[in-house]
Amino acid sequence: MSLFDSTHMLGTISARSQEEVFEALAARAVELGVADNVSAVISDLKDREKGSSTGFGGGIAIPHAKTSNITSPTVLFGRTESPVAWNALDDKPVSTFISILVPDGEGTEHLRILAKLARKLMHEDFANGLRNGSDSEVCELIKGVLAD
Repeated sequence: MSLFDSTHMLGTISARSQEEVFEALAARAVELGVADNVSAVISDLKDREKGSSTGFGGGIAIPHAKTSNITSPTVLFGRTESPVAWNALDDKPVSTFISILVPDGEGTEHLRILAKLARKLMHEDFANGLRNGSDSEVCELIKGVLAD
């Protein structure tokens, strides 16, 4: 399985809270076979969020976790029907998220992926593409970043 492909797209979900976003991400990780316990992945995402917000700003968050509950590095993408409270850096709600889930022991991979995405998010055309692009356009944008 690749780090990111069309199966990693959640599309638009009806989550109305950060918790519900985490539930959707964890459920997809289990569906993909990179995790086997939804509750454990939710807990990992929550624990990471307690350290500092993963809300990047501009309506985008990068929830991530490095945990023994994940078996292979995975990137997930989705949007919510309406923005959800996230405690983002710009104090605005989030409706677009890219999640990075990596196994313990792969901290270098975790940081590499996070750095690539964070750098690219500084470019407004990339951020707009994530917020407004079709699923196939977003898939190509993310794959392009990860391939660099």
